[in-house]
Amino acid sequence: MELWNKIKENEIVQKVIGFFNKYTAIKPITDALKSVKTIQKVISIVLRVLTVLFGIGLLIIWIVNWRYINQFKFFGGLGYLIWQLVFLYAGIVITKILYQRSTEIVDLPESEYVITPIIALMMVTVGEVVFIFLALMSVPAMLAVWLAGGSLVLGASSVGMMLSFLRFLNPGSIFLAGIGVFIMSWVIGFLTLVIIRLITEATLAIVSIAKDASIMRVEMTAKKK
Repeated sequence: MELWNKIKENEIVQKVIGFFNKYTAIKPITDALKSVKTIQKVISIVLRVLTVLFGIGLLIIWIVNWRYINQFKFFGGLGYLIWQLVFLYAGIVITKILYQRSTEIVDLPESEYVITPIIALMMVTVGEVVFIFLALMSVPAMLAVWLAGGSLVLGASSVGMMLSFLRFLNPGSIFLAGIGVFIMSWVIGFLTLVIIRLITEATLAIVSIAKDASIMRVEMTAKKK
């Protein structure tokens, strides 16, 4: 023991220990990882980057989709033009919503549950984005069906995929098909919003029940002692 104490008290050993303690200080890192705000900021930054990439992806789709306008005659092309212009607007709107909600993560109140509130916020946001996007695209989709008619399914891209059910309709049903697309857009958007909110609320309820059960176990254990 005396030899060990002499080694530890040696000046050179003390300097080496001091050097490593100085440059391998992990307490600030562990304290930062324990901080709710640090985790929220990191997730917020990641989601903002993903949102920007998502917006760029929508822009690329919008640019690529212009090549399909030549597949239609005058009125069909006019309908597709309206679709494209509204698609750009809707893409900007939903990207802005996603980005704004990503920044709101850092404003969430601190609690013992960090990830669950973030997931709940983004799930609700996704439902809202789907609803808003389909609501905005419902009118241009209806106009595209009316103006382009059955030839619209021959066009690829977003409008072709959204309106692919037209292949089951005869040319005399184009007007009703347009109305159907309008209604379908709102119904699907609303159902998506409701279902995602239901899943979110169920998740939060389960977390709340688990928290209450944990508190009860702690209290019962304390009473037994």
